Amino acid sequence: MRGRRANLATGRVALRSYGSISYGGLLSFVYADLKRDDPRVKAVFEWLRRNYSLEENPGLGQQGLYYYYHTMAKALTAFGVDELELADGRKIAWRKELSQRLLNLQQKDGSWSNENGRWWEKDPALVTAYAVLTLETVYQGL
Repeated sequence: MRGRRANLATGRVALRSYGSISYGGLLSFVYADLKRDDPRVKAVFEWLRRNYSLEENPGLGQQGLYYYYHTMAKALTAFGVDELELADGRKIAWRKELSQRLLNLQQKDGSWSNENGRWWEKDPALVTAYAVLTLETVYQGL
């Protein structure tokens, strides 16, 4: 595998999946009014169920972590998921877990920032906006 691409034995090129882009894809499918049984919707949702994490942006580690939280909240809310059933059968109250995670990451001055600066996430103004928007989305879904 090189970068985000992999050459498959069939000759096809596959793109490497990661959390924030997968939630963005799910959100796009919702906005495009694709049905839940559409193979693309099923595939991305299954990937998200298998790779659920609040510790990292799956596939990227700490890169884009707060954008990942924001797209997760938007996509799961738009998709109508109140309780996320993971691939192993565990059921996750994702709104509660996500809001607790964000509150635990908040700095003493009330801001948020990411130690990983990719996509400007060391900037507390940007990351605090992501965190507040995420919390707003969680709150509106209650």
